[in-house]
Amino acid sequence: MNAPIWLSTLLSVLMVAVACAALVRMVIAGGWRRAVDYETEGLHLIAGLAAAGLISAWAGTLPRPAWTVVFVAAGVYLAARAWRSWADVKVRRPLLGGLACCVVLVYALTADVRPSVIHGSTAGSFAMPDMILDQTERFPALGLALVVALAFAAVAAVNRAGMTPRPEPQPAIGGPQDGAAVLLAPRFVTLSRVLLFVVLAFAILSKIV
Repeated sequence: MNAPIWLSTLLSVLMVAVACAALVRMVIAGGWRRAVDYETEGLHLIAGLAAAGLISAWAGTLPRPAWTVVFVAAGVYLAARAWRSWADVKVRRPLLGGLACCVVLVYALTADVRPSVIHGSTAGSFAMPDMILDQTERFPALGLALVVALAFAAVAAVNRAGMTPRPEPQPAIGGPQDGAAVLLAPRFVTLSRVLLFVVLAFAILSKIV
């Protein structure tokens, strides 16, 4: 699938924006007396940078082997945390979502999902023998299954965000939760994850089709 260069650039800019927004939320949360999930925000920071590099060469940062090690380590950590917190759905759900991001990124990094060498394309293209041939990714069946899973995960995240009431600070009248800081922009965090899922699905699908 030949994708226009403006679309690849736009999606890469969105991923850089997701990474920057995660960094800003971690920095300003304390000053605003709001809480943030540092595990989720940290993952969005590194995943946004890595995803941008999957579809645009200018957005590349670390070498692919280094990114692979980072996300394998992050996935092992999140899996262990999810196992220990399995009884608490509110804690388990974002951990499993983060683990899914790590799994998809490890696949993309090891299955040769990368920007096309052909100008204006992020996808595989067929060419004559004396022309550049941009190969498709390895394990395309697994990639297609991950694209379907990412689509379902994105829809489910949007549905949960729409049904979640907006949290309000509690008065400090005693008790461990009274006056506790509420999460900073929880729906924006969900939007960031949905954007990650969509861009990862695009990066994988554009190399398969």
